[in-house]
Amino acid sequence: MFLTWADLQRADLRGADLRGTILNSASLHLAILDGADLGPASLHGADLRGARLSRTNLAGAMLEGADLRGAIGLTAEQLSPALIDASTQLSPDLANDPWVVARLRDCEKYLASPARKPWGCPTATQRPTS
Repeated sequence: MFLTWADLQRADLRGADLRGTILNSASLHLAILDGADLGPASLHGADLRGARLSRTNLAGAMLEGADLRGAIGLTAEQLSPALIDASTQLSPDLANDPWVVARLRDCEKYLASPARKPWGCPTATQRPTS
């Protein structure tokens, strides 16, 4: 499904199957995505500020440039299999979480690799032990 630039502000998408959906630059500001499946979906530059993301599957989701500041229920574990980069905007607590920092490092290395697949994501980053 192609929903590039879609205005889905405040949309109730609880439990929605959005696997493979292209939501580049879509506005999901304050949307309810609890339990939705966004893996793998393309959310380059999407506005997810204040969105509810409890139990949302982000495995393989491409979140480069996405704005996730103030997202409710978003965890480092959910981000560990997603594609993020330096332009992905996160709340300070998530941005400084050691697991997210490790994930960002893994993703940056993947994005710089000449073997990178155009629609791909590195394997999930394991939780750091210390």
